[in-house]
Amino acid sequence: MPAKFTPVKTTIYSTIIHQIMLKDTNKLKAIFLPVLCSILLIACNENKEKAQKPAAAAGADVSKLQVDVIVVSEESLNQEEVIVGTMAPYREVAIVSEIAQKIVQVAFQDGGNVSKGQLLYKLNDADLKARLKGLNSELKLARLNEQRISNLLKTETVNQQQYDETVVKLQALEAQREQLQVELNKTEIRAPFSGKIGISNLDPGAFVSPGTALVSLQDQATVKINFSVPEKYLPLVKTGSKINFTTALSDQQQTASIQATEPGLNAQNRALKVQASAGNPEGKFRAGLSVKIHFQTSAKNAKAINLPTEALIPSGEGYSVFVVENGLAKSKPVSIGNRTETSAIITSGLNNGDSVIVSNLLRLGDGMPVQAVATK
Repeated sequence: MPAKFTPVKTTIYSTIIHQIMLKDTNKLKAIFLPVLCSILLIACNENKEKAQKPAAAAGADVSKLQVDVIVVSEESLNQEEVIVGTMAPYREVAIVSEIAQKIVQVAFQDGGNVSKGQLLYKLNDADLKARLKGLNSELKLARLNEQRISNLLKTETVNQQQYDETVVKLQALEAQREQLQVELNKTEIRAPFSGKIGISNLDPGAFVSPGTALVSLQDQATVKINFSVPEKYLPLVKTGSKINFTTALSDQQQTASIQATEPGLNAQNRALKVQASAGNPEGKFRAGLSVKIHFQTSAKNAKAINLPTEALIPSGEGYSVFVVENGLAKSKPVSIGNRTETSAIITSGLNNGDSVIVSNLLRLGDGMPVQAVATK
């Protein structure tokens, strides 16, 4: 920086230089030149000291690291986890035949609704009816014989053994008739409950064997929702509690009620299988539909501090943050309940009103002087 001189000093310097130039003698040069150089050196040093004083003052202002802070406070915790589940019918059964016989009639429309007790399949029963007709004739004769033997027994024309044999034969024929009637009833396959029928696997004329699956029937008036909950949320699973869910059909949330759980955890993933039920009056839900359960993972009336993730400092022992106390940065360990890409739930380590530093974290150290330049 160029030296600045006061008016008095400038006048003195000008006079001396003027005398030297006028006299222009070696004697005057020898006397005044050393003096002039000394005066100029002193003036330069004074100006240098004045220039250094503002610089020193400015250095004192920038000694504190400028940081952004956020003042935290507790807020109601409404935390949830999205769990994928599967929808199932309230009841489902595969309709099968119990006897080996030919189908003579399919009495329903594929994909329609059927009522409990409605006829679904009619099997050939001609041979069974013929056998039943012959058996009825034998039974008629056996009853007449029993009546005659009974009358003869009263007159002691026959003995008790003859009467007992007649009665046993009558009872055997009655048992055969009952068995034949049961087989005849099996030629009519009826719906065990009301619901939606599927597509028939066989048509009239096809021969079926016992156990052959003919069609599926589902009760879809109510649907079940099966999903698994991680073991850390076991205290939150209670029978009768409500859950919200969405499906691939719509983002609108529906409500279901937890009905049952498995007695133990799955040893593979340490999760508890849960089953909930929901009404399906319009029939829009189908078995196998994927479901997203919005499971509440926070307790009722729970509170916590929500903090941006950029304030977290990871370490081998967990997470910590820097807070401002008396103008100094102080490190505090914190516990995290849950976190996303942008925020984290702090369950312990911070208090209401703490000023948490969210910038310049890499330049910070415990006890370093800081100055908050922006507060969020």
